[in-house]
Amino acid sequence: MDIQSLYEGKTTFGKLSKESKSYLYPIHKYIQDEFPKGNPSIVTSQIPYLQLQNSMFQIRNRIYQDQSIPKFLYPILEEWNVDPNDVYADLFRLRCVPNGFHNLEGTESVQFLHRDPWYANPENQINIWIPITKVELGSGFSLYPSYFLNPVENNSHLFDYEHWNETGGFQTSSNHPKISEKIFPKPSVSISDPNPLSVSGDFGDYFIFASHHLHGTSDNTQGYSRFSLEVRFVIGEHIKHHLGPKNVDNASSGTTLYEMKQLITGEIMPTDLIQSYVKESALS
Repeated sequence: MDIQSLYEGKTTFGKLSKESKSYLYPIHKYIQDEFPKGNPSIVTSQIPYLQLQNSMFQIRNRIYQDQSIPKFLYPILEEWNVDPNDVYADLFRLRCVPNGFHNLEGTESVQFLHRDPWYANPENQINIWIPITKVELGSGFSLYPSYFLNPVENNSHLFDYEHWNETGGFQTSSNHPKISEKIFPKPSVSISDPNPLSVSGDFGDYFIFASHHLHGTSDNTQGYSRFSLEVRFVIGEHIKHHLGPKNVDNASSGTTLYEMKQLITGEIMPTDLIQSYVKESALS
């Protein structure tokens, strides 16, 4: 399978090499350091959600500062014949979904089905999902492949990326003063796919898909928290030549491309390239 097949809606499961896994071991340490009094997968399902959010904020900051973690991607990119020098990625995001998360007050919006482009992500963004701890079948997340080429009525026209950042952006701490103003895009019609794909796995596995897929977090009923790492990236040449899925239903404003940094140098892509891609991708 290659990148073009992802742009056509294909998905793939894989196994990390021994080399790739070695770069992710520090994440386990950062989690254990933050929850030293027991098994983090158990502890994080027992503490107040506000406390969990604040602890996750601290762990994520350590991940953002660890310059070795992105190296786990190199073997995967080599396998896919993708030059790391042409890869632009946003911050690697660690998520923790406690057992029974779906029953907590105020968490409904986090589970809304969505396409990432509704959140101003580029249409040709590629997502890699990596379980850091065991995620049992049905407690991970789901994709709805039959909607890949079909528009879904939604409220993405209300989403403005500048305002999103003003309210804390992605993975913010829960005490941000404007967090209640956040807009979470979602479908305005019921979703029914005859063959939804349920994604699960354990440390060492990975799952790759186009962010254009309609997807969302599943209820965690496995009895303990699940930790996963989410990586989102684009290929510079594909932005330049406007390759990838076409916009079928996204009306959000702004773009996350300015937040994506070159994997090796940390530079952003040229502004004129970003603006050209955004203009081309807009709904006519």
